[in-house]
Amino acid sequence: MASPQPLVCTSLHLPPDIQPFLRIHEISLHVFLPNLDRLRLALEADRDINPEATKIFYETRKVLRKELRKAFKVLHFAQEAALAYSKIIEALSERKSTQDAVYNVHRAAYTGRRCAEKAQEGMTVFRSELESAVIRVSATLDTNYKKGSKTPLTSTENTQSVSEILNAIDEFDVLLQQCHDHLATLVSQTKDKNCVDSSPPSEEEAQVILAKWKTFFDNIKGLWMDGVEIANQIQLPSLDNHPEASKIHKPRKKVPLWRTLFQRQIKRDSVRSTNVLRAPNDPEAAFVTSPSNGSHELQANMVTPALNLAEGPMTSRITEFPHADPTNGPSPKIPFRKRLFLFLAPKFIV
Repeated sequence: MASPQPLVCTSLHLPPDIQPFLRIHEISLHVFLPNLDRLRLALEADRDINPEATKIFYETRKVLRKELRKAFKVLHFAQEAALAYSKIIEALSERKSTQDAVYNVHRAAYTGRRCAEKAQEGMTVFRSELESAVIRVSATLDTNYKKGSKTPLTSTENTQSVSEILNAIDEFDVLLQQCHDHLATLVSQTKDKNCVDSSPPSEEEAQVILAKWKTFFDNIKGLWMDGVEIANQIQLPSLDNHPEASKIHKPRKKVPLWRTLFQRQIKRDSVRSTNVLRAPNDPEAAFVTSPSNGSHELQANMVTPALNLAEGPMTSRITEFPHADPTNGPSPKIPFRKRLFLFLAPKFIV
């Protein structure tokens, strides 16, 4: 049985190698973020001794956030190029011109290539900033620690963190160069907007290329947004990473649901009772709207019967409510369990 022949691309193009794009995200998440956070926590533990060291390192993390966001723009435009390339295959299947789709691929790849160049420059800036910060922080800490004693930056664990970050910067630069070269190739391939229309591919070739671009898109989709969040976390860690997170997030005391409901009912009953028994302070000053002309008039009899000043001072009208009559004596005390039962039991109107 003859082995299948490899597919020869005539006018369509294979997607870039996905590995350097994925590795950029991996280094940011598993090298930059944890190691910089470890150094931050070590310096913040001695903030009272030397607050200047914490300030210096904060500026270093701020620089990395800015430069790392440039790197993830490369992933963003690689994703855009993959999405645009699927439109080329879609146009072919509908027997439409592919010129606009080819141009969109070219533009996304070109922008991604430029972003890769800027990101490489950014990594150079960050490396210089990190090395300078380590020297300045070490000099600052030496003035507050006894000679020969270990400082937060000279411990074995933190020295290893600095070394891993520096090695990651070197690898990052290589990865960005690979991304740059892949995107530059795509820019060259799509420079001519008629490159696909002038030599239409077979249906088999179109489907194979579409599947490969779809795989590339599925793997890179959303990584740039995740990368932006990683960069933000490097500069401004969330409260979950805060050394006193347990003090910041104080758990609320749990209250049984039945007790909450019962307290709410008592409060509602109290409000109703107060509203019924409360007499107006100045009945003659109550505003109502006149039904005839819509103007506001003073009508005391809408609130309380007209006063006969000859009868003397107005007496309390609380006796109109027999249950509230003070002469009836104190109301019998109802056990708590019974009150709870009366509250929770359903009420039916016959």
